[in-house]
Amino acid sequence: MSVKPRDLNNCSRIAEQLALRIESGSPVHAYAFAGGDPAERLQLGNWLAQYLLCSQPDQGPCGECLACRKFLHGNHEDLIRLKKQADRESIVKDQILELTDRISFKPFGKRYVVIIEDAQLMNAASQNKLLKTLEEPVSETVMILLTEKSEALLPTVLSRCCVFCLPDAATATESADVQAAERFAALIASGAPFYRKKQLVADIIADKDSSRIRADAFLAGLEEALAAELKSGVSKSAGEGSPGRLMDAVGHVEAARRCIKQLHSVAYTLKQLCLRV
Repeated sequence: MSVKPRDLNNCSRIAEQLALRIESGSPVHAYAFAGGDPAERLQLGNWLAQYLLCSQPDQGPCGECLACRKFLHGNHEDLIRLKKQADRESIVKDQILELTDRISFKPFGKRYVVIIEDAQLMNAASQNKLLKTLEEPVSETVMILLTEKSEALLPTVLSRCCVFCLPDAATATESADVQAAERFAALIASGAPFYRKKQLVADIIADKDSSRIRADAFLAGLEEALAAELKSGVSKSAGEGSPGRLMDAVGHVEAARRCIKQLHSVAYTLKQLCLRV
């Protein structure tokens, strides 16, 4: 199954930029993905690695060719994963030496792809050894460095990489909730059924750790989105009675915000809102 940039959720914009570069035939020899959620950082690194190894890519790895199948089964000959050894506190120079020895031979396919997980754990000696490879890159090798923060890598190492800073989890969640609020307002204006509105709040309800904070932020965003709908006049094209529906919805949203602040059930409050608007 082909994986497109849009499938990478919070990293979709970065993936789109990468796809444009790769499809134009100009991938760089080293990338660094810094920050963001660790799982999403690894997902982006894996997506790029599979994309670079795929034999028939189309804005992403095809998921069906032999190279993709090998990648997904974890036995692609040209994929090299480097991480801290269990009995060590850092990625040491010897590991980098083994890496450079391996990529000195020709790959089985079109290139080697190296993923260095937790690259911030490379000590100074290993980073300096890697720097020599980055300064004189092997034409058939692409390095992907995954790091918690870019400052953990030497400036000289970063300068040889195409660096992307991933959105942190809080920013990504906030952005998703704002977008959900905007779509929710549009559904209200169009008179959409309950189930479609409920789908937009399902993720907030399921977030046991911060559902109340997210619900309040969502409702605040919904108030703004409803006001924008009314002010712009977009609602007039959605059918007769839509402006009145939006005005009523504003009142229901205000009531829902009071319920959230009074510690009423988030799930019940949001589901009632979906029914009433």
